[in-house]
Amino acid sequence: MESRYTIRGLNRRIYYIGLTRLIRSTGRSSTFIFMPLVLIEFYNLSFLFAGALLGVATLIMAVVQLYSGRLTDRLGRRFFMVLVPIPNILFFFLMFLSVLRHFSAIILVGSWFASVIVNALQFPALQASVADMSTPEDRMSAYTMVRIMVNTGTAIGPLLGGFLATIGFEYIFLVASIATIVEIFILYLAVPETYIPQAESASAFSQKGLKSTLGNRFFLSFVLVGILFMFFYRQQGVSLSVYAIVLSKLPLIDLGYLYAINGFLVVLLQFRILKLMTSRWSPLIWRGVGVLFYAGAFLVLSISPAFIIIIIFMIISTMGENFTSPTTQTIVTLIAPVDKRGTYIGAYSFYTSFGSFAGSVLGLLMLSYLRGITPLFWILISIGTFVIAILYIFLDNSFRPQYASGSPAT
Repeated sequence: MESRYTIRGLNRRIYYIGLTRLIRSTGRSSTFIFMPLVLIEFYNLSFLFAGALLGVATLIMAVVQLYSGRLTDRLGRRFFMVLVPIPNILFFFLMFLSVLRHFSAIILVGSWFASVIVNALQFPALQASVADMSTPEDRMSAYTMVRIMVNTGTAIGPLLGGFLATIGFEYIFLVASIATIVEIFILYLAVPETYIPQAESASAFSQKGLKSTLGNRFFLSFVLVGILFMFFYRQQGVSLSVYAIVLSKLPLIDLGYLYAINGFLVVLLQFRILKLMTSRWSPLIWRGVGVLFYAGAFLVLSISPAFIIIIIFMIISTMGENFTSPTTQTIVTLIAPVDKRGTYIGAYSFYTSFGSFAGSVLGLLMLSYLRGITPLFWILISIGTFVIAILYIFLDNSFRPQYASGSPAT
């Protein structure tokens, strides 16, 4: 079974999901980018404590996604896509007030953790609904189209966030609250239920948890490598933000420019890369190629903290992202049975979150310890990322038999 390049032939509701993801990322992407800076610069928290909070948020998100993935397989997608995110309107508004009125950091972090929980409840349903409405051959094209919409918002959001941050960090959270209202409204009107679960016993449902996913040997291997990958991948988020703004003293708007470059390059290049990825080789080989780009990008950062070097890093790492991002959910949903798609998506997020947690905490701790010799930090990250790329390529021998014979979901 080969992947097929198609964009116009997709189910039209996938485009609506893409539109809502664009609105969501426009409003929310800056909250994730600037949150470490709010904690360190505005609330004067240490690198280690800020990293720990970011890591805990990742773990919370993963645990919730694990169970929400199972629940969306049992209850359907629409409840989680439309009703569950409504409280986020309030949570983002509370974050806006917390910074505006200088409330305790406890209120800000509590509201942020609550928004993370809501996001985690919604995410598996959004991802699974794309698989529900696409064929296995079109799966990579469908996820790529949605990702391009996401990154269009990611190009706009950081620029908007960087501008707002020069006025006041609080307005970043206000925009996120407004964007959530628009997102929910469109999902309610345009995306009906995409999956009608069959009746099942409680014992059958209990068998769809972690144990059911770990029975798949390839999935287990994919998860183990994914945990390691997420440790290194995390450094281009939290560690890069702190490195650029706190250690290199770049203006806040420059961080917005960096992530805008990322978003625009995805929009510009993703369709071309999709054509290449669907013309030959398996998604796992392309994932390994993408991770090689990340390894090269991290190595570039060891040259200098100059803004032009960080721009070059962002260009190279975005090339890596163009190869890796569409393959994640493509691989997971290709090997997952129809009635376990949400479960597999949630399980993968749960396990790999431990890599993200370690990346947030240990990454910032390493960066703080090596702040006087940051080139060594980026060289070590580059070497580790290179090893992960090789592991993904080796995994293709295990993935290819399943991929060639067709997904169990067909």
